[in-house]
Amino acid sequence: MKTSRPLHLALVPLVTAMVLCPVGAAGQAPDPNDPIPSDPSVIRGTLDNGLRYFIQENDQPENRVELRLVVNTGSILEDEDQLGLAHFVEHMAFNGTRNFEKQALVDYLESIGMQFGPDINAYTSFDETVYMLQVPMDDPEALATGFQILEDWAHGVLFEAEEVDKERGVVIEEWRGRRGAGARMQDQQFPIMFEGSLYAERLPIGKPEILETAPAERLRSFYEDWYRPDLMAIVAVGDFDGTEIEAAVREQFGGLQGPADPRPRITAEVPIDHPPRAAIATDTEAPQSQVGVLYKQPPAPRGTIGDFRRSLVEGLYSGILNARLDELRVQADPPFLFGFSGQGQFVRGVDAYQLVALVPEGGIERGLDALLTEAERVVRHGFTETELERQKTSARRSYERQVAEKENQESGALANRYIQVFLQDYPYPGVETRMELVDAFLPGITLAETNGVAQGWLAERGRVILVSAPDKEGLETPTEEDLVGVFAAVSGREVEAYEDAAADAPLLPVVPEGSPVVTEASFPDVGVTMWTLENGVRVVLKPTDFKDDEILFSATSPGGTSLVPDDQYARVSFASAVVSQSGVGDFDQTALRKKLTGKAANVRPSLGSLSEGLGGSASPKDIETAFQLMYLYFTAPRRDETAFAAFKAQQLGFLANAGASPNAVFSDTISHTMSQGHPRVRSLSQVVEDLAQADLDGAYSLYRERFADASDFTFYFTGAFELAAIRPLVAQYLGALPDLGRVETWRDTGIDPPAGVIEKSVYKGLEPQSRTQIIFSGEGEYSREEANVISAMADILDIRLREVLREDLGGTYGVGVGGSLSYRPDEEYRVSIGFGSAPERAEELSAAVFEEIEQLKAEGPDAETVDKVRETQRRTKETNLRENRYWLSQLAAFERMGLDLNQIPSYELIESWTAEQVQQAGIRYLRTDQYAKFVLMPEQKVP
Repeated sequence: MKTSRPLHLALVPLVTAMVLCPVGAAGQAPDPNDPIPSDPSVIRGTLDNGLRYFIQENDQPENRVELRLVVNTGSILEDEDQLGLAHFVEHMAFNGTRNFEKQALVDYLESIGMQFGPDINAYTSFDETVYMLQVPMDDPEALATGFQILEDWAHGVLFEAEEVDKERGVVIEEWRGRRGAGARMQDQQFPIMFEGSLYAERLPIGKPEILETAPAERLRSFYEDWYRPDLMAIVAVGDFDGTEIEAAVREQFGGLQGPADPRPRITAEVPIDHPPRAAIATDTEAPQSQVGVLYKQPPAPRGTIGDFRRSLVEGLYSGILNARLDELRVQADPPFLFGFSGQGQFVRGVDAYQLVALVPEGGIERGLDALLTEAERVVRHGFTETELERQKTSARRSYERQVAEKENQESGALANRYIQVFLQDYPYPGVETRMELVDAFLPGITLAETNGVAQGWLAERGRVILVSAPDKEGLETPTEEDLVGVFAAVSGREVEAYEDAAADAPLLPVVPEGSPVVTEASFPDVGVTMWTLENGVRVVLKPTDFKDDEILFSATSPGGTSLVPDDQYARVSFASAVVSQSGVGDFDQTALRKKLTGKAANVRPSLGSLSEGLGGSASPKDIETAFQLMYLYFTAPRRDETAFAAFKAQQLGFLANAGASPNAVFSDTISHTMSQGHPRVRSLSQVVEDLAQADLDGAYSLYRERFADASDFTFYFTGAFELAAIRPLVAQYLGALPDLGRVETWRDTGIDPPAGVIEKSVYKGLEPQSRTQIIFSGEGEYSREEANVISAMADILDIRLREVLREDLGGTYGVGVGGSLSYRPDEEYRVSIGFGSAPERAEELSAAVFEEIEQLKAEGPDAETVDKVRETQRRTKETNLRENRYWLSQLAAFERMGLDLNQIPSYELIESWTAEQVQQAGIRYLRTDQYAKFVLMPEQKVP
């Protein structure tokens, strides 16, 4: 369960947020006054009691249905003595209903393979509460029970006083976990941003004093007032017969009744016609500085075809401006670390345009100046025709890809789409309609109207300047007067027109001849083919039909930074990051971005601790471009002083005050301790020192050396390709990669966990927060079977510790347990258990963890939990086997370990582990004489 937070510095441009569409008769220009047609594949309706429903057949993933109960109520509707109770009500929906006792609901869903969190969840925001389920479709009982759960949530939550009191601790811990520098600065800014509005006073997380004391009757009162059918919708998207689901919805929810005299559902207003304001917030634990300008706007209409055209124009404006901001980011001395321009919904009933920048320490005024200057440059001089055409090409390509994948849309994404259709009456056309509209409108959009967008957005009325920064000695934070002065300075300054430099040269000046495939092997049971090229390059390919517009690939070779001497590691370890930021061949990063306009192809080089390689993706239409990029990253990486300077400036900007974060200091302590202070495991302060001594020549030489020989590389491809079509490209580009015939492997650099028992406390932070991390680690003996048993043991512990620490003791919001067994560079096990809590309860909860571990070792896991974990493994594998990314990772892993690829789809490991093996694993790995325990406490010790 989660509480969503309002976005005030990261809005999504409207053109990407809106789901829009189609036109009139063939050959006719669309009428801008016509409504946007709805997707005809969606079954929708309204019951007599006012409840609405949206149903869509969709088989991605297969054999699954996504269910949503959407309630048009949130924290904005709370009374003064109910602050936080909208969210508390959401929690109580999992703690006892008419048909499910406390925990029975989650128990049942876990028994059919669904996971608490990914598949079973809910959120509460200012204006809505949404409950989410994913349910398998191969058992009619599971679907029927899923609908029964939704019905219980809609009108059958019990609010038993004992359960309310037990859940208080969980809700308080969620509130506690959200506190910190960001929350404290939000507390300073929200009253200014939302002045005159209930949004300033109704944060969904609420107030702890009310959460701690509110009687069950006040939760029940909120529930009875606002959980009613006229404020609800059911969404179902999945692999089913839509007419059958519609009948089930009508039968299940038709009997719901609302109150005879319902309270009016108010809409909270946010004043937008106010003089300019500034909301400046500082905090001693703030890791970075940020500046932005928020321009509040009336909500833009979204329902007509003309509205779609307007949003398309606005999207072109934001896209071009963001490209310009990105060019500033990669300068040698960038004015900001990241810059963004975008328009979209701020809160319900209010839109906003934003200019936002993450800036180096002391760079707030300079960053603001850069944002405003670029906006002013557009106002005075406009964009160029070449910029507009590139952005049109990118926009059309994006819609084109959506059409290509129209049969492969994820059910979860579609279900979430209909949430906003219900809540805010958003249009919901099909992808073909959107493509029709784009083709009808995009060519006719002029430079003048794109340039004119800024004139309507950059208004003083409703403007709020937002600043957040560290509060530290020697760092001056600008005043409101200083910030207003930046606006005046920019408006009074001469601003030159932008010059668009785009290279016409081909990406690859000389196309290589390549070399042929010399050996082939096939694994027909899993649809995998292997080729070896004349230059030694190995290629493993699995064509799939999972996605129509997706090809994924990776490449790997043994070695990596392990072959760098320890005393040189820090100065050159960032080599692949700098090369990635430098472009390839004759194209720097900016020129490469422009050159690849309209191409869906990306390649990322990597230099890891034990291997080097590439990764990326491409549309089948653009796969040759991806091959050309792969070839260039081997043969023509750029040594770029400007990119290197920009990289250093960005990293130093990100890290300058990172040490003020309690969590960062805590993580540093864990890393340093678990590596026994190994020189390759760098703390934040050491990384800052490393950047000051970074060696571009050394890093570039390391990259060239590691990619100088492709003869020991293996490439993996999965996705929408045919072997006959991709073979010439493999031969031409991968077959042309350099072949030195080197025989290499990685080196064990000696990073090993400490022996014995280690317990450390870190005192850092202002909030009454604690984090505990318990790590069991040491030498092991690797096998796939044993690795699977450790993973199952971790999943079993995860469930049990959630039940004990969260549900029984109410001491934490969540527990995370992970377990793994490595086979390189050493055979080592690691089991990690982490949770947050009140400082005064950290030791109590740690003791409970060890008690549960001892019980596991003494008695083994109970049959019910074993069945839950095994079923979850089955369900996860079932969906994974239809994912290109899963096959890509498994092919590489099986190859690396020399395993039979035919075993990838096998469920044998899932079916074969036993409760006794888990018990023995607990005895073997969860040793009380071999663990490290770390506790983060506030700076003032708790007695």
